[in-house]
Amino acid sequence: MDFIEWLESLRNQGMKLGLDNTREILRRLDNPQNDFPSIHVAGSNGKGTICSILSNTFTLNGIKTGFFSSPHLCNIEERMRINGVQISKSEFLVNVEKLYSVCEIYPKIIPTFYEATFLIAMIYFSSSKIERAIIETGLGGRLDSTILVNADCCILTQISLEHTKILGNTLSEIAFEKSAIAREGMPLISVWNDDENVRKIISESVSSPKLMEWYKPLAKQKMKDEAVALANLAITKMGFDFKCDDSAKLTIWPGRMQRISHSKELEILLDCAHNPSGISRSFEEISSNYGNIKNIILGCTEQTNFEGFLEPVIEYINSNQIENLILTEPQGGRTESVSVKNLFEIFSSKLIVTKIHLESSPRDAIKKGKSLTNNATLLCIGSLYLIGNLLSILELDSGDSMSILLN
Repeated sequence: MDFIEWLESLRNQGMKLGLDNTREILRRLDNPQNDFPSIHVAGSNGKGTICSILSNTFTLNGIKTGFFSSPHLCNIEERMRINGVQISKSEFLVNVEKLYSVCEIYPKIIPTFYEATFLIAMIYFSSSKIERAIIETGLGGRLDSTILVNADCCILTQISLEHTKILGNTLSEIAFEKSAIAREGMPLISVWNDDENVRKIISESVSSPKLMEWYKPLAKQKMKDEAVALANLAITKMGFDFKCDDSAKLTIWPGRMQRISHSKELEILLDCAHNPSGISRSFEEISSNYGNIKNIILGCTEQTNFEGFLEPVIEYINSNQIENLILTEPQGGRTESVSVKNLFEIFSSKLIVTKIHLESSPRDAIKKGKSLTNNATLLCIGSLYLIGNLLSILELDSGDSMSILLN
């Protein structure tokens, strides 16, 4: 039996809301998720950043820590790490086989691909005897498999309109889905939301007002600094006597404001931005901290609010007189890429001086970008799948290159 082939075949199951399959498989595995406490993180943007900081903080304080995240940039093993190190391919295969064996018990259960990766992580963490886990939700919260972990603290990052076909068409509906991760008697730490009704929904998800903590971001605060502040609030609320500030300086979350010194003449800046609020926040930070960007590579997947997604891109390009915009199409994602022709139709009528290049292949796009950029920074931004494509093309998709903890 080719167990990796079996796992890949689960992609055909698509997305299925509900917890019955995951709950039953966990029962067959003797509920490995209950062998350790977890910090559970949900939200629209910034989940991975705060999770990676928390993972490194507990690791550097001598606590054996597992970290589950999704989706992955380049390799599936990125989704599960212990003390910042992703699972090896051989260990991964062993745990896939364990999952397969319980799924085949009558009555047979066929999990989704996402459910399977979560279950594999729980098997791996339990057998490795971790002392704590940091768990990132996949989508929403209320019906996400990760809701089944044994959480003693929950965190909500910024909430915005995303996945509206699944989570709802309003911020209030989305807030309800995401804040459902709150656990009875456990603290909930949340980024402040200006919408009073959203705050009310989040506050009502906790069993006591004393368990609710809000963090109000500073104006033009870097995303990483916001994550540190939020993580520190959570750690303090849980009663630990250490902070995240030092470990954050050693934390790299690949593909998020990731700077790569390609040569003396060329720096590449990679950033994933998958929704309107995310890309808007990215360009706010880029405008404040990166002044030598001349060329941009952009590739994205279908968006509910596509005009809202592109608006900050257009504003930044025109305001900074970007010389070249290279449009491309992310490969291998679960969501269809927007074609370069469709992107061109939008940008061609809105850009003032920028020259537009169409390179449907990310490999050709990075080649073009490197050839056009001299003594400057090449910004690559858009879909997580695009950033994963580029990391692989640049041969930065394995080993130390994908580490979340600086040596």
